[in-house]
Amino acid sequence: MSKPNSVNTAIRIPADVYEKIESQSISEDKTISSIINQILKKYVTWDQFVNDIGFFFIQKPFLNFTFEHIRDEDIIYGAKTICYTGLRDAITFIHGKVDAESILDVIKLWLSASNLSFKIISNKNTIEIRIHHDIGKKASIYIGSVIEKLLSDIGTKTEQLVLEDHSIFILLRL
Repeated sequence: MSKPNSVNTAIRIPADVYEKIESQSISEDKTISSIINQILKKYVTWDQFVNDIGFFFIQKPFLNFTFEHIRDEDIIYGAKTICYTGLRDAITFIHGKVDAESILDVIKLWLSASNLSFKIISNKNTIEIRIHHDIGKKASIYIGSVIEKLLSDIGTKTEQLVLEDHSIFILLRL
């Protein structure tokens, strides 16, 4: 017999937390259950690991300011060495393997946790990644370099890379 995809359970939630979830469900036109599931999924797939893999939150204006004082070459070097290694460790830590699916999943988790708008379209022979970040051109250089390096591990080739002030477009061929 196969396992069900979901489990019915009862949990106690503090009233003030429930009210916030209820308010969010109304504003997003989602069920309370879907909001709670979204929160739980984010925790078990990302939040519980962030301290172990060395992530922390930083404000976008400060990050933009910092990037503006670093040469492009240094950003690319740091992205493809130090930052790549951290995300590669996250992939292994979270999934236990490094393949296209686990790399794309951790990229999605990273971008979601960073509150960046993105779209990833995987086809048989290509992966298209679109990211909007509002952090500046050097952030595009950083994010694009990390993603390119991660996906090069599985043999992808960058076919198109467009790094704008507030957005990134990457087309990769598998």
